[in-house]
Amino acid sequence: MDFAFGKALAALTSPANLLLLLALAGVLGMGRRWGRGLLFLSVAGFMTIAVTPLATWLLLPLEQRFPQPGPEALTGIDGVIVLGGAIMPVASAEHGSPQLTRDAERMTVLPGLMRQLPGIPVVFTGGSGDPRRPDAREAPFAAALFRDWGLDEGRLFYEGASRNTWENAVNSRPLVAGGRWLLVTSAAHMPRSMGVFRQVMPGVTFVAFPVGYEASRSEAWRFGLNLSRNITVMETAAHEWRGLLAYRLSGRIATLLPAP
Repeated sequence: MDFAFGKALAALTSPANLLLLLALAGVLGMGRRWGRGLLFLSVAGFMTIAVTPLATWLLLPLEQRFPQPGPEALTGIDGVIVLGGAIMPVASAEHGSPQLTRDAERMTVLPGLMRQLPGIPVVFTGGSGDPRRPDAREAPFAAALFRDWGLDEGRLFYEGASRNTWENAVNSRPLVAGGRWLLVTSAAHMPRSMGVFRQVMPGVTFVAFPVGYEASRSEAWRFGLNLSRNITVMETAAHEWRGLLAYRLSGRIATLLPAP
């Protein structure tokens, strides 16, 4: 699928945008039964997301798919791969310093990992995910951030051409030798990432290191009224389920929901 087309399709099929388009169509057709029906569906959809834990139900299976590794799993690790998505390149360029997203833990976990795993190489892979700004890439700002943190630059390697998870794996392949590599990304993104990296580098063993959880089991049956929080969680879940389906249909992952 063309990268720009895929981004446009993702925008059109996001839950919030779909419900908003339904509402707009409903208002335009207000004088007819179908218009009132569309408006009702839109309001019902927003209320369902706002009041029920539907977003949590959709996100939990993704975030809980790969458990966090114990200390024994970190034995014999030959390298670490950190996936981009935690830096806003446009905002970083505008403000002259790295600006992090809500996926910041992909970055902040690295100093501790480098202390636990001395001497091993670390690959950061992240380019521009915005087809309108192909030159706004994460890797240079990641390098600046790690430099400010005083991390060992001799162990850090950067790949800045990737636009999505598939390209993260393909473009990182020349930097990854065999053995066991730790894969660091957000918990919800981990199933798709593990599926892709296994597909692209079948000779490498990847150990999942999920971070940045947004859902918890304690909230699985919590009802209330919180549209802003729930719509954010819903968008994350929809993005990943949509990505899993697209990658499975295109043969980029072997199963719809990769498992440990």
